[in-house]
Amino acid sequence: MLELQNLSKTFGKGTANEHAALTNVNFTLHEGDFVTILGSNGAGKSTLFGAISGAFWPDRGHVVLDGEDVTYQPIHKRAQKIGVLFQDPLKGTAPDMTIAENLALAFTRGNRFPLARALQKRDMDILWDRLAAFGMGLEDRMKMKVGLLSGGQRQAMTLLMATIAKPKLLLLDEHTAALDPATAEKVLAITVQTVREQQLKTMMITHNMKSALALGNRTIMMARGRIILDVAGEQRAAMQVDDLLRQYSGTQGTALDNDRMLLGD
Repeated sequence: MLELQNLSKTFGKGTANEHAALTNVNFTLHEGDFVTILGSNGAGKSTLFGAISGAFWPDRGHVVLDGEDVTYQPIHKRAQKIGVLFQDPLKGTAPDMTIAENLALAFTRGNRFPLARALQKRDMDILWDRLAAFGMGLEDRMKMKVGLLSGGQRQAMTLLMATIAKPKLLLLDEHTAALDPATAEKVLAITVQTVREQQLKTMMITHNMKSALALGNRTIMMARGRIILDVAGEQRAAMQVDDLLRQYSGTQGTALDNDRMLLGD
């Protein structure tokens, strides 16, 4: 279980650019939850992920993962528990290393063994099978440098790197946004399959309102550093995009003005 308790973060304190990115955010992610997160630019979505993953420390509040307070743990230590995929396919991998070497590093991170152990044939067979299941031909390119892969291939491989050791939490920060529509759809299908098979606690930021209601089992909407909607079950199943727009305008006193979210549907 992930618990966020009164989480707050302000950037540029005491300056003309002071901005409250998170304000007293309280949220609980249960085992098996796959939560989609909506919000316009500046709503606090990526800041929320940064506080959870350890990219920075909050001003107030706590991040508790499976009963452990990780609020002030360094990012490299949290990386052993939390898998993260970014919008940029270039992040999260070493481009001058081969697919096999990148996967070995990720596999080692989830174990207490040196790199040599991760490269044993039995372990590489496991990685080969996982890559083959993606249906992108990556299993036959294990000696290829990652920098030569396409964006979709790289995101698929990064997903495997983030989940090979079964993290306690998976964070997806618009990880298909930089891909062409066909590739994005394939990577998203691989993501859903991986989350389902491993029963991972997952949070996924998206700008696509239809996807936010169709994927996972729960949807939250953020605005001005706060969660303004948290919906699941039958209520979520009955919601349409227009309902989300009305929810936003009803709580914020203004219509949603974000072309990327509106035109994406």
